[in-house]
Amino acid sequence: MSRALRRQQLIQKPPSKGPSFRPGGQRPAKKQQAASGEAPRKRSLVERIPIVGGGVRDVLVELKKVTWPTREETTRLGIAVIAVSIAMGILLGGVDMGFNWLVDNTLLR
Repeated sequence: MSRALRRQQLIQKPPSKGPSFRPGGQRPAKKQQAASGEAPRKRSLVERIPIVGGGVRDVLVELKKVTWPTREETTRLGIAVIAVSIAMGILLGGVDMGFNWLVDNTLLR
């Protein structure tokens, strides 16, 4: 027998691994309602819709966590937004008038 054949016999492949999870035991029992006499909370119409219901509940929970600004902060920031919008409008209007004058006096003559 040749040396290569003897080596092949010595090299063994590791055993193939089967799946690590093998179902076969009992399934876990479903959660049962509290036996303390508590009635389950009645779900609203929106919560009964499968796709929308959970999302609406999550949105309401998140809205409770929001830190809302005071009336003074809202007024001050609103005035700042209006002032910046007016300033940008005047600036862009001036740039537009400048380009308009430039086109009229150079290209259209």
